[in-house]
Amino acid sequence: MNAFPVAGVDVSKHFSDMCILTPTNEVLHRVKIYHDPTSMDRALGFLQCAEQQFAAKPVIVMESTSHYHLLLFQFFSDAGYEVIVVNPLQSNALKNISVRKIKTDKVDAYRLALLYRMNVLRRSQIPTDMLRSLRMLCRQHYELKGDITRYKNRLTALLDQTFPGFSKIFSDPAAAGALSVLEWYPTPSDILTAAPSELAQIVQKASRKSSEYGSQKVALLFNCAEQAMRIGIHAPGDSILMRAIITVLRQLIESVRLIDQRIKSLAAQEAYIQKNVTLLQTIPGVGLFSAAVLLSEIGDFSLFRKPKQLAAYFGLDPSERQSGTIQSVRNQISKRGSPYVRSVLYMIAHNTVHANRFGSVGNPVLAEFYQKKCQCKPPNVAICAVMHKLSNIIYAVLRDQTPFELRAPEIHANMICRKAA
Repeated sequence: MNAFPVAGVDVSKHFSDMCILTPTNEVLHRVKIYHDPTSMDRALGFLQCAEQQFAAKPVIVMESTSHYHLLLFQFFSDAGYEVIVVNPLQSNALKNISVRKIKTDKVDAYRLALLYRMNVLRRSQIPTDMLRSLRMLCRQHYELKGDITRYKNRLTALLDQTFPGFSKIFSDPAAAGALSVLEWYPTPSDILTAAPSELAQIVQKASRKSSEYGSQKVALLFNCAEQAMRIGIHAPGDSILMRAIITVLRQLIESVRLIDQRIKSLAAQEAYIQKNVTLLQTIPGVGLFSAAVLLSEIGDFSLFRKPKQLAAYFGLDPSERQSGTIQSVRNQISKRGSPYVRSVLYMIAHNTVHANRFGSVGNPVLAEFYQKKCQCKPPNVAICAVMHKLSNIIYAVLRDQTPFELRAPEIHANMICRKAA
């Protein structure tokens, strides 16, 4: 039995419940903590009383609950207490410890404290301030990119109705030239009333192309506008709707640009981040943003002692189902890790094994491995196998702190044998 008290904290948005257990697992105090200085100081007082009574600092256990646990983690850590943050998947395992079906915040806090006594906890890591900032920026980049895609689709849908044929002139409706034209002249009737020279100048300036390019686009726009007036669907609110979508798109694109600048700046501020981001970029297919996502989501790399642990952290480990004589043959990856990492790994894997426009592949070894897998497995399964290989490569680069080196499988096997000898 541990000879010190344990405090379990069930975290929610506006308040949290804390249950302090004695070394003999008896309830010493139950405290409701509102997330304000007065209530948090009161909870700290109960912890200090327990410390004086048992001559040992209580250990505090709480779930990783979105971002709500960070305030309490920072507060109690600054007060000198050991705070353990656990994955909710672990704490949920205790929900059926009692036969009765009871689910309350007080009970959850008590169960979290008991969970520590079982010595089965695996701590969730709390990244440094710099890594947390980098992680938040990278995740926000993804969220904004998703918003941009949604608004592009809305713009495309509106153009298909009001301005059919516009997509043949500008393949990307969110391109600078297309947005400038639609911002000034949102409907086909507006295009037809525009001065050709003025319209050509708008296209040329926004697209940063030659005057000849602008004149060609204007000729196509007038022809398309005439056809759209005949077959398009027109309504009085088209202009304001078009301009509203364009305004939001421009703001989203500018926000992504500013975030990317900040990611680049943060990656160069701290020596640890700068070194590891540079190392990760030596892997074919990994750019600055991909490296920043990987490093920020990994956090403290020293917690991973085997390549399989990192793959499991990414959610690439296979799930298994077996009961009695029944053995599942359609196992899938667990997907319990960061979806942002898996998204990055998928793009890296796809770009690595498929030929680019010049006919070359990023990693010939992985490309050959992918082709062999595709002979007996579906393409999605094969690409998951490549992602797992990339996870192992990332582990090796960060563990050895050396740049990536492309080797044939037999050469790599010989090098491992020589090291083991």
